Amino acid sequence: MNRLLKHPLKIGLTGGIGAGKTTVANILKNLGVPVFNSDEHGKKLFINNQHVIHETIKHFGNNILTDEKIDFKKLGKIAFSNKKDLTVLNNIIHPNIADIFNKWLNKQKAKYIIKESAILFESNTYQKLDKIILVKAPINLRIKRTCDRDKKSVSEVKKIMQNQLPVHKIIKHVNYIVNNNEKNLLTPQVIDIHRKILNL
Repeated sequence: MNRLLKHPLKIGLTGGIGAGKTTVANILKNLGVPVFNSDEHGKKLFINNQHVIHETIKHFGNNILTDEKIDFKKLGKIAFSNKKDLTVLNNIIHPNIADIFNKWLNKQKAKYIIKESAILFESNTYQKLDKIILVKAPINLRIKRTCDRDKKSVSEVKKIMQNQLPVHKIIKHVNYIVNNNEKNLLTPQVIDIHRKILNL
């Protein structure tokens, strides 16, 4: 790959809920890699972008509001329980996130950057990236982590999982895999991938 590329390499980081994407992203941040968190930027749109706010309320109704503001928990409960609703939500926010990402990317000087997103494949964003890192973990462990972290019930987490693409459907597009299963140490795996990308 040409080392004289104007932009850094664009590396996607994804994984199902509770797999450990953010943990891996934080290790990469500590290694000096710029990380763009798509989910965080998406949440900001629901607070600051009037078009996104209007379109979201128009589709999902006032029942997603708390004190006249979009309640992420209420919205997530609806959107992640239904693929059609999730597609509508992605279509509302994705063009805005793509625009924010491109502006952010233009300011980066590193060899590579990370675009962290739970829906790299659902949104087809992966097609615009150079390589993909997938974080994997056993389903039972993912459920436990998410229940503990988000105070969700097992059935709520399973509903979210049902609306995320399973590993076997995306694995052919993945370049690197991190096994976050409590048997394999996480940091050495991430450092190994980091070195491989630096050598591209």
